[in-house]
Formats: sequence, structure tokens, C-alpha cells
Amino acid sequence: MKNTLDNTGVAAFQTYFFSLTLTEQQFLIAQIRANFLSFMLTYFDLHSNQIDQITNMPDSFRTSLAEGIASTWEAQLHVSFDKETVAADDKPGVKDIIVSSTPLPAVSSSTTNSTIIYPFMIWIRYRITS
Repeated sequence: MKNTLDNTGVAAFQTYFFSLTLTEQQFLIAQIRANFLSFMLTYFDLHSNQIDQITNMPDSFRTSLAEGIASTWEAQLHVSFDKETVAADDKPGVKDIIVSSTPLPAVSSSTTNSTIIYPFMIWIRYRITS
């Protein structure tokens, strides 16, 4: 069963994702990196506006989304996803997609070398139109 592209659907998918074996997780991570639209069509019930919006994203932005999600999942962290409205309100040209940057800064201490991984964040907010 496919999930909706909203807070509940993304949370349900991530719960499913983290219940998988590491090998199964790596397969999905490879899928999202290889073809973001195909991944979204396989696992989410997208309506035509959402499909058009993903298709028409600049390649660099679509790649950035895929890489941010994949890197966060590889670190065994949940992507922070917040969509302010339901899919029925998803109209082209009246929303902003705000994402966190994807750097994974290394932090060194005198006793250990460790890396702090920050989860990727996606916030979809709708502009008020008159």
C-alpha cells in the first residue's frame, strides 16, 4: 500500500523503512538516489500536481532532495518532514519547499574522532493567495 505525501504518510513510510534489514534499507537508499521520481511513484500515492512538481523541479534540487534523504537514512536518522496542508490543497505555484542544508560536519575532540550527523529537514508551506 502506498502512503500519502503528508506528515502521516511520510512518518508511516519511515517507520516501515526502519523496520527493514540494513540490506533492504540500502536497496531503497540506492533507489532514491538513482531516480527520485520513480522512488516517489513507487512508495507514495501522488496526485498529478505532485508528479508534475517533482518532474519540473530543477535536476540539482531533485538530486539534493534525494541525497539529503538518503544520507540521513544511512545515518539511521529520520528525515524531519513537515507539510502544513493536506495533499488536496497541493496546488502548483503557491507553496515553498524549504530544506535544510545537507553537510555532515566532522567534529573532533582530543579523545575521539566522531561525526555529528544532522537529519535532513523538509518543510512544505503554502503561501496565502487572494
